Amino acid sequence: MPTVAEAKHRLKGIEGHVAVAIWQRADVIGMAERRGMKLTDEQADEILDNIDRKQDCEFGISWTTIDCYLDDFKARG
Repeated sequence: MPTVAEAKHRLKGIEGHVAVAIWQRADVIGMAERRGMKLTDEQADEILDNIDRKQDCEFGISWTTIDCYLDDFKARG
């Protein structure tokens, strides 16, 4: 979800209990730093947008997902 406002819009009208995992820019940048990569805020947002658009509902989003998208980003160089 690119923004908090869009996340709120997606959840509007949903009643009862839900399970929601929130991943943010700091998560992507933190993982990149642990791997010795430097990302701008815009690059981290691009990665988050790609993860959101292409996520697999069978597996969800995990640290491994972020790691794989960082590999892809690095390969595009």
